[in-house]
Amino acid sequence: MASATPVASDHMYEVVLLRHGETLGYDGDHGLTPRGEEQARARGKALAAEIAPGTRVLLPHARTSRATATAVTLRAALVAEGVDESLLGALYTEPHFDNLRFSLDGEVVDTSVAVGARLELGPGPEPDWVREYDRFDSDYRDVAAAGGPIEFWVHEPTLYFEPPQVAVLRTWLGVAALGPRLADAGAELALVCTHSAPMRAFVATTFGEDLGEPENLEPIRLRVEDGEARVAFRDRSITTRIPQPPAWIDRGWLESYGR
Repeated sequence: MASATPVASDHMYEVVLLRHGETLGYDGDHGLTPRGEEQARARGKALAAEIAPGTRVLLPHARTSRATATAVTLRAALVAEGVDESLLGALYTEPHFDNLRFSLDGEVVDTSVAVGARLELGPGPEPDWVREYDRFDSDYRDVAAAGGPIEFWVHEPTLYFEPPQVAVLRTWLGVAALGPRLADAGAELALVCTHSAPMRAFVATTFGEDLGEPENLEPIRLRVEDGEARVAFRDRSITTRIPQPPAWIDRGWLESYGR
């Protein structure tokens, strides 16, 4: 059943979207490399220096292994740098901040599931979805890490991948839903470990151009108040209203998926 429509809270709060750390590969649902763990620790150290004493923090994350591992390492780094652990919420998964999704035989799955199905196929005629996935990625390593597949996805229409604007709208739904959740927890900050696909599309729709692949642990910062968000990425910032999904998108499905 669809959840109630999330409405951005009137109180001011901040959200930091973070790309996961370097992963072991994109041919499945993998965790982090040692370098990816170090990236998460470094970002945790930098964020700890910014967090004012007494600030309560929520820590939602995408459901993949690499996002989960990033969140675990980030939280540990915050504690190691002196952030009061009692003020850090427990880690929890939030499907609004999921990785890029894919329609596999009519079922919506994470792209790591789709690539697993693709690699398991034996010889013979290739289904249409396989040809599309191969256009998206057939490297699963360096090219994927550098953002080649996501650049393709942002710029080329597809039939089986979640469209960029849908990934953006569900991310905004997640940002809006954090308002009341933060208020209930007496918190004003959420650190969200997510993925480059929704982040890159989020930036492109917010600033009106594709600004390239977010680096591992690179932040998008949002300050939300009264239905508006000040969005900052690299040297850019802009204030925008929190968008609502248009009538041609099934909002109920967006809000209920993964719950």
